[in-house]
Amino acid sequence: MYRLLIVDDEPAIVDGLQQHFQEKEEWELDLCKAYSADEALEIAKKTKIDLLISDIRMPGKSGLQLIDDVLYYWPACRVILLTGHSEFDYAYKAIQKNVDSYILKMEGIEVIHKAVSAVLDQFEEERRNLNMLKRASLKLTVAEPLLKKELFEALLIGDDVAAIGRSEWYDGPSLLIDLGEPLIMLAGMVDHWPEKTTYMRKLELYYSVQNLFSELLPSQIRSETVIHDRSVLCWFVQPADADLHKFAEQDGGTDWQALGDYLKGMLEPLQNSCRSELGISLSFVVGRGAVKRHEIGKEFDLIKAAFKQRAAFGPEMAVIDLDQSDEWFKGEAGKYAAPSAGDYHKKLHALEKCLDDGDAKGASALTGYLVGTLKNETNPNYVLGKERYYSLLLVYLSALNKMDFSDKSLHEVRLASLSVFESEAEWGAIEEQLIRLCELICRMKKEQIENSEHRIVERVHRFVNENLGNDLSLARIAEVVYFNPSYLSRFYKQLTGRNLSDYINEARRDAAIDLLVHTQLKVNEIALRLGFESPSYFTSFFRKMTGSSPQEYRETAIMKGK
Repeated sequence: MYRLLIVDDEPAIVDGLQQHFQEKEEWELDLCKAYSADEALEIAKKTKIDLLISDIRMPGKSGLQLIDDVLYYWPACRVILLTGHSEFDYAYKAIQKNVDSYILKMEGIEVIHKAVSAVLDQFEEERRNLNMLKRASLKLTVAEPLLKKELFEALLIGDDVAAIGRSEWYDGPSLLIDLGEPLIMLAGMVDHWPEKTTYMRKLELYYSVQNLFSELLPSQIRSETVIHDRSVLCWFVQPADADLHKFAEQDGGTDWQALGDYLKGMLEPLQNSCRSELGISLSFVVGRGAVKRHEIGKEFDLIKAAFKQRAAFGPEMAVIDLDQSDEWFKGEAGKYAAPSAGDYHKKLHALEKCLDDGDAKGASALTGYLVGTLKNETNPNYVLGKERYYSLLLVYLSALNKMDFSDKSLHEVRLASLSVFESEAEWGAIEEQLIRLCELICRMKKEQIENSEHRIVERVHRFVNENLGNDLSLARIAEVVYFNPSYLSRFYKQLTGRNLSDYINEARRDAAIDLLVHTQLKVNEIALRLGFESPSYFTSFFRKMTGSSPQEYRETAIMKGK
């Protein structure tokens, strides 16, 4: 999916182009629109822009000035400029800025269509030729990364590195950030590893993700990264001094909210690249804003808790903003089983995955295998058997703690009796109870996933219906449900069988019909209330959806009422 931003101070042109490109189903486009350069820039600060179509002459900031700002945030963005004038000076400046197309408005929409088609073809060609793994080669030295890792690991667990004599590590030139100044934290985790992924392969992929992040991040923003506990990628981000004005408040301080919004927007192309080029999906948590060195440990605890709640909630490629998170991600996280060794340890992890995926058949088979192993090991080594028995129970308890459940639902499996390990264990009865517990957990998991999916769709529909006159771009809706925009588009279509844009159009049509029939509002007033700056575009939209113009529909309704 590519994101197209259309900018012009003439609403009829913006709305007309939006309608034209919405109808091109062969292109998977997320369309954003703005009626001024300032409005367009606010969108670009938060959301990745792949292609910009902009008028040159606009009140205030010109299209040429807008290009510089958009390319600062998204250097790979392609540009098509529109103008009602053919002055050589404008064309020359556009060529200097490496604009893809310079089009006179009088040339018509088909010329613009061809220019967009050419840019999208170039995107696809670049995507096919790009080898992300080669570009994301491991850029490692030996000693310095180890020192940095130990430093940041100490910060993440709450150690004051200055107090333990490590200040020389971050006072020198080797660190890209200044730990004496506030920073914003950002963390990512792989949602599901492909089967049989070795540790070295995981490490290679982690460093590939780090390098992809560095390539997307503007050079004026500094960051350091650490891989914590072989599972969490954690970034520490600061704006560079020379670039402070890009994220500055009126008092001269850093606008951490703006920086956080920009980082969230940058995560979408990072997630998409990781999924398409590296074959892995990642979810991210963005910190609450500026934190100081001694606050990093507490901030990281909140980030870890959010990841645990995300695991319970279920969506892949999530983007969670701690500063804006609501009840979906509140509450205590469950406990996880301690690791054990050898084949038993591998089987426990396989059982965890089956329970997490709701695979009752696989979980039951592994339960039978593990109980059989325990039966054979307990007689010669009672202590080892007891340890492994309780590690097995912890897998089930961990799975239960990730979900909402009632004590009544556990009554049928007599969980309390399982917590007592007897030397003369009745292994057949234990296996039967544990398999029933497997089936219960997997059934609850599937029910909660289905319920959460329907709640997501309901939340999307509610937001659309409450904001018909506001920004309903895919990026804005995705922000409400903590989704990657591209993934939300696929998720919604997979779940409902139709495009999200179709639902939005139908909601606007139904609202328009209601206002035409039950109010005395003028057609242009209804158009503005439903987000149409151009009354002519609203009329065209309504005719396409109903077969008649708004005025004709109203008159017909009045005649029927009589």
